[in-house]
Amino acid sequence: MDNFSPKLSNINKTFLFFIQGWIDAFRDITSVMERFQTESRPFISLGLLLLSILTTWFVYVPVHELLHVAGCIFCGGEVSEVILDRKYGATFLNKIFPFIIPSNTSAYAGRLSGFDPGSDIGYLITVFTPYILTIFPGVFLLLISSRIKKMWVAGIGMILGLSPFMSLTGDYFEIGTILSTRIWNIIFLGFPANSIDHFWSLRSDDIFLLISEIIASPNLYGLPGIRNLLQIIVVISFGLFLAILLSGWTYKIGRFIALKILQIIEKT
Repeated sequence: MDNFSPKLSNINKTFLFFIQGWIDAFRDITSVMERFQTESRPFISLGLLLLSILTTWFVYVPVHELLHVAGCIFCGGEVSEVILDRKYGATFLNKIFPFIIPSNTSAYAGRLSGFDPGSDIGYLITVFTPYILTIFPGVFLLLISSRIKKMWVAGIGMILGLSPFMSLTGDYFEIGTILSTRIWNIIFLGFPANSIDHFWSLRSDDIFLLISEIIASPNLYGLPGIRNLLQIIVVISFGLFLAILLSGWTYKIGRFIALKILQIIEKT
């Protein structure tokens, strides 16, 4: 029993290492909501919070897509099309950025749909760039909101700080599958890409759309066939695991920076 306890402790530490960012985010949100419950006028505070979340979301969506564009161009890539819903200012932004295509029918608020990042590194940077706003100032605003008792600040912090979790099956799944497809193909010396016609199409910013495409056109993914099916399951599962891991780590990094800043503020 004594030998078994240290093993359990190590397993718990490993598990926490993987999901600590998720736990921290939950605790921080809980702290904000507990502060809200102590407000003398909770309904007014709730109204300010909801208004702040809504306003921030409408500003954040186009900024998010433009940061994807900035990341792609920074890496030497090219952007040809960004689909953006009209309610997020797409018609106006199209006059400034011709590659923005206004839409009323897209299933997405915004989507970088036409781009060439030039390399996997460029691809990763392109997808990740908007989440710099999570690292700062997103998490910082979320943490400081409960200290200064400003619910409108919490609303901004929630959108910016929690965006990696909201994009778990979107951008972060795409980051995960960029890595999982490359790693899997390297391990097996290029065999996966040769055996599955659309192997690189397993890189997707929508896990549900990807699965529906595989079901609709199984022959493009080397199906039916147990070997290729197992490869697809591994690549998608590993990609989702990396998405969970990296989204939490993004928040964790932002939280580390935010706490350092708060410590400096408290000392001054």
